Amino acid sequence: MTKAIAIHGFLGNHEMWKEILPSYSSVSSFTPQLAGHGNNDTQSCESIEDFAAHILQQIDPQESDEYIWIGHSMGGYVAAHLAKSFPSKTIALAFFHSTADADSDLKKQDRLRAIEAAEKHKALYAANLIDGLFHNPNSHRSAINEQLEKIEGMSAESTVQSLRAMRERESSISFLQSANFPIYYFAGANDKVLSLDKMEAEWTLLPSAKITIVPEIGHMGHIENISAAKKFMEEVLSAFVS
Repeated sequence: MTKAIAIHGFLGNHEMWKEILPSYSSVSSFTPQLAGHGNNDTQSCESIEDFAAHILQQIDPQESDEYIWIGHSMGGYVAAHLAKSFPSKTIALAFFHSTADADSDLKKQDRLRAIEAAEKHKALYAANLIDGLFHNPNSHRSAINEQLEKIEGMSAESTVQSLRAMRERESSISFLQSANFPIYYFAGANDKVLSLDKMEAEWTLLPSAKITIVPEIGHMGHIENISAAKKFMEEVLSAFVS
C-alpha cells in the first residue's frame, strides 16, 4: 500500500493538512501528531530520532507499505529522518517550508535564545514566533489567534525539547544526493525562517529536486496561499496514483 505521511511543524498540529492534502483511493493519507504537541503533550522526545519513532507508533507500518514522506518545517526534519531509515520503502520526500540541512552555527545560537525565551514565557515566545512565520501577519490575524489557542496546552518543557531536537539534528543532504526517489520543495519567496538564498544554496546540491517557489508568502503556505499549497500536494501525490 502507498501511504502519504504528512507531518506538521513546530507549534503546529495535524489539522494543518486538512484543506491542502488531496484524497486518492490508491494512496492512504495519514497526518500524525508530533510528540509534545496537541493531545500528545505528555510524550517526551529528546531528538529528531525520538520524534520519528513516535510517528512510527502512530502509522502502524506494514512490510508491503511504500511511503511518501511530507513535512512542514520541523516535520520535514522528521520526514527526512524517516526517509533515511526506510530508503527502500520511500518513494518520495517533500519538504514543505523545510530544509534537508542541519542548523548553521548562527541558527544554533538563535535556538539557544529561543530556548531561553520559551523557558521564561512560553506564550509570549510562541506569539512572537508565529507572527514572524507570515509574510503579512495582519492579513491572517484570525488564523494566528486560532493557532495560539491550540497551543495553549503545550508545555514549556515540550517546546524546549522540540527546540533542542531541531538544534541538534544532522544534515540529510549527503543522503539525498544519492537517493533514488524524487525530492520536492515548496518554498515561500518571503520566508523569514528559510530565506531563498539559503534554500537556493541547498538546491544547488540537489539538482534533481523539484522546486516550487510561491511569491508573497512566508513560512505558512497552507494558510497564506491555500491554492498553491494544494496544487503542490497534488503534484507530489498524483505521481503515485494508480
